Amino acid sequence: MSKKPIVIVTVIALAAGAILFGKRLRGDAVDLSDVPEFEAKRGNLVIDVLEGGNIHALESLEIKNEVRVNEGTKILEIIDEGYQITPEDVEGKKVLVRLDASAIEETIVDHDVEFQQTESAYAEAKQGLEIQESESLSAVKLVKQGVRFALLDFQKFLGEKAAREVLQSLSLPYDTETIDTYETDATEQIVKSFDAGRLYTETDDPTADSPFTGDNQNSQASTVDFSVLLKSDRLGEGEAEQTIRRLQDEALVAKTELAVVEEAVEGAKRLRERNFITKQTLENEMVGLEKAKLAVQTKDTELSLFRDYEFPKEAEKMLSTYEEQLLDLIREKREAMASVAQSEARFRSAKRRYELQVKKRADLQAQVDSCVIYAQKPGLVAYGGGNDNYYSSRYYDAISQGASLKLGQPIITIPDMSRLGVDVDIHESHIKKIQLGQRAVIVADAVADKTLEGKVTKVAVLPDSNASRYNPSLKVYPSTIEIQGTHDFLKPVMTAKVKIIVNELADVLYIPVQAIFVEKDKHYVFVNDGAGFRRQAVKVGDHNDEFVEIVEGIDEGAKVAL
Repeated sequence: MSKKPIVIVTVIALAAGAILFGKRLRGDAVDLSDVPEFEAKRGNLVIDVLEGGNIHALESLEIKNEVRVNEGTKILEIIDEGYQITPEDVEGKKVLVRLDASAIEETIVDHDVEFQQTESAYAEAKQGLEIQESESLSAVKLVKQGVRFALLDFQKFLGEKAAREVLQSLSLPYDTETIDTYETDATEQIVKSFDAGRLYTETDDPTADSPFTGDNQNSQASTVDFSVLLKSDRLGEGEAEQTIRRLQDEALVAKTELAVVEEAVEGAKRLRERNFITKQTLENEMVGLEKAKLAVQTKDTELSLFRDYEFPKEAEKMLSTYEEQLLDLIREKREAMASVAQSEARFRSAKRRYELQVKKRADLQAQVDSCVIYAQKPGLVAYGGGNDNYYSSRYYDAISQGASLKLGQPIITIPDMSRLGVDVDIHESHIKKIQLGQRAVIVADAVADKTLEGKVTKVAVLPDSNASRYNPSLKVYPSTIEIQGTHDFLKPVMTAKVKIIVNELADVLYIPVQAIFVEKDKHYVFVNDGAGFRRQAVKVGDHNDEFVEIVEGIDEGAKVAL
């Protein structure tokens, strides 16, 4: 409970106490028939805070100058202040204000040339990005096709099973699915390098400092011992296996033919010994034997050469080709991403410039449109802003036809008369009592015979700095009390008194605040006990500007000095 009203009357109470003690009749009791009294009463006590303020519209349509012209915007036409805008005016779009738009219109003409150039550059950059994306996609698809073909060639030569075994040992993709995974991983690494700012520039070697593992490493094909596949008979049904089988078959045929020729020679020798054939015939058979032996040697040599040289050479060559195709895929994706990124950067830059120009053009057009202000809602026309003060009146020219407006200067205000409120300043001694939603009683000075209902809708968190500027010891908190209902007799700027109901005490004992005096933080009253007045300590409760609740110390009917 604030003690401010009680403290205020302390001087009066002390003066009364001096009189009582000065005219002491017996001990500490006195008899003063000329001292006014009040009989302590029990009943309901309303605790309120009384403040004065001004009525204003809680919601207003404030129309400001939106034209940005250095030399100011001239008012060509303006409707009379006090004009009542009707719903018909709103529907018919009645002109309230007309401003000079010539300067903005000239700016729009100058801006059109720049806008067209920016629009053309934007369209060109957009088309360039689409072409680059298409070209990059085609290039990556082509290289990826080369990867698949190189894998198929390797699988065709070694056989799918043997090729998978070799590729898995080198951690290289061995089918379409693993190629896709390889490409995805590579793409993620490249994207990370973009984010880290490590992508090569146009003058850099595209294979240097690769963002994907393996791009700058030596070929692994030379480290593979393909002869192991032959020794362990692990070749699949590939070209190499087929070639070996063919050479083996040819060698077997040659050996079979050699055996036949050898048997024929042995027969010829026996026939020659008996002179059944000529010497020449035997020599011919011997020549055939030599040819058969030579054929066997040739086939054996071909098989050995293929196993020892041709097979590992072709296998390593095809594996190396496959590795190179994989690296080409990485390089192509990086180059494609870099090219697309550059095109995207050019496109974003052109788009941003275009958007700024579009925004500027729309803003200029909006300024032109704002030069003609139409009726937007019914209400009373007032010149200037709803919160105009001394400082704004010195900064802005008065609103009239021919006046020059600054940017943001309020031109007219149309208050909403259906929602009115009272602005009051709550003293810091009462601010803890005030809460949102509290009921209030309002009386306008101009119509003092009418009592209005209201409620607290706004309480400032900090004190008003303007009030403290001129009186540093004064701390008041701006607050708003909304008036309930609609009242035609109320007008903005009327003064009014507001009683904010902070508490309603039922069946309490109370006396006037003038009867209380304070001494050493204790409260006392002078009670008439029939023989005179004596000082009595009391415990007080809540209070308003007139009465204070007595919690203990005196009873109902007790007469106290005022």
